[in-house]
Amino acid sequence: MRELIDERTAHAVMNLLAVALPLAGWTVGAVVGLMRGVRQDTALGRCVAYSALRGLAFGCIGILNWLLWRVYNAITDRLGLDTVRNLFANLALFAVVGVVGGIVAGQYLRARERHPAAEPPPPGE
Repeated sequence: MRELIDERTAHAVMNLLAVALPLAGWTVGAVVGLMRGVRQDTALGRCVAYSALRGLAFGCIGILNWLLWRVYNAITDRLGLDTVRNLFANLALFAVVGVVGGIVAGQYLRARERHPAAEPPPPGE
């Protein structure tokens, strides 16, 4: 009986994602910015650059995933795959990453939210 995926293949996939996702994010962001800028008659270069940078930032999740993969493997190699200490160490790692990710996402979404008090009143009032 053989493994479905071996360690070498898993490392290759993670390395590929670390490189491909930022490039794909940048490309998709630039295309979205181009389409949005043409459709809205705004400053096209500014719209494309802004969207490309946002796509690149989103694509950098691939790099963060690669870093998390490396940390996970370092912990597992140090503590052993089938140990309770490894389970708790990785549980703590992923809990911290989840909490930090939630805080960052919450801050980002709150910053994008429009507050009713900040909007100008409708004309005629």
